[in-house]
Order: sequence, then structure tokens, then C-alpha cells
Amino acid sequence: MSALSWSQVPLHVVDFEGGARTGVVESGVVTLLGGEVVSAFTGLHAPSAAVPAVDTQCHGLTDRDLAAETPFSAEWDRWAGLRRTGLFAAHNAAVEAGLLRATWPRPPAVPSFVGPEAVAEWGPFIDTCRLARLWMPSLGDHRLSSLVSALRLGPRLEALAQAYCPTSRRRYHCALFDALAAALVLRALCAVEGRSSASLAQLVRDGLPAAAAGEMHQGELGL
Repeated sequence: MSALSWSQVPLHVVDFEGGARTGVVESGVVTLLGGEVVSAFTGLHAPSAAVPAVDTQCHGLTDRDLAAETPFSAEWDRWAGLRRTGLFAAHNAAVEAGLLRATWPRPPAVPSFVGPEAVAEWGPFIDTCRLARLWMPSLGDHRLSSLVSALRLGPRLEALAQAYCPTSRRRYHCALFDALAAALVLRALCAVEGRSSASLAQLVRDGLPAAAAGEMHQGELGL
């Protein structure tokens, strides 16, 4: 299998609001292809337990806001279909990966995109936070909002939020807004120092914790 560059395959940049207690109460996904945003989706979902006040303070959603929604688990076809066509990316991807796997442990067999074999896994994920820490360590603060500011992505983010986000959900800790921010960060990181042709395998490897990256055989990453 030839090494695919990061821009040759759809990258579905995802963000979830919610937690272990409530499950996913809001989802957002932005698809990048060729380095450009080609689609975006967001939805609200019924919680599996009452939404704690501390969660509402963060994401702004209450039980009343979610009362008429269906559970995130009803979205199987959408999310299995996304993984079939490309890889997932997220900022601090362990959170999104954990919530996805808590809902559905595995998808059906899907392309790995970084190796020759099909896999029944939601991953490998691309983690924009870990990429930023490795590729731009001098920034120090690698929170999503800080990266948007440091990389001067604010105006573009606001324009995309106007185009895609519900009026009341155009801020951080809203799922689609955060997914758009992470997508712009990923695109900007890949434009730094001639990384425009970086392989998917490199993005996956560089976004892994050091121990996990060391455990992966070269064949698993198509290297």
C-alpha cells in the first residue's frame, strides 16, 4: 500500500460535548479533504442521565434543551459511515475516542488507511493537541483557543461558524465550533515547515503518546 498524504483521504474532525455520566449530548463533525472544509454537521442528543449543573456551565446545554432529542446511540449509521470513508481527528482525541467507544465498542471492518489491512476499530485517531505539542513546542499553551489565537485563525473560524453553526452555538465548548477550530488547527499545522505532503501515517504516529508510538510496528503505519 502506497503511503497516502493527509490531504488525500477525508479527515473527519470531531468534537463531543457530554461525559461518562450523560453520554454524548452534542456532536459536531467537520470533513476536510484536500485541506478544505467540504462538509459539516452538528446534532443534539438526549442524555442518558440528568445533565449536571457543572456540565451546563461548560457547554450551555440543559435537560430542557435536550428533552426532545434522540440518544446519540441512534446515530450508528452516520458514524460507522464516516469511519468507513476516512479517519477521525480531534483535539485531545482520547476524550472523543472514549465517548465513541462507550457508545459502540467497534465499527464493522473498515479501511485502516495507514496500513494494508482492514480493521474493526474507530481509530487510529489523529490528535491535533499532541501534534501541536510535538511540532510547535515553543507555543507552550496548546489549548484549542490558544492555538487558534497563536496561528491567527480567528477570522476564518468566525466565518466558518457563521456558515455552519447554529446561531446560539458559535463559541468554544459547542461541538461544531470546536470541531471547526480543530480542523483549522490541523490544516495550519500541516502547512508549517513544508508538511503539506505529510503522510497520514506520520500524523497518526506523531499524535500518539510516546510509548504507544514506540509499540507500533512500521508495517502498521504503512512505513
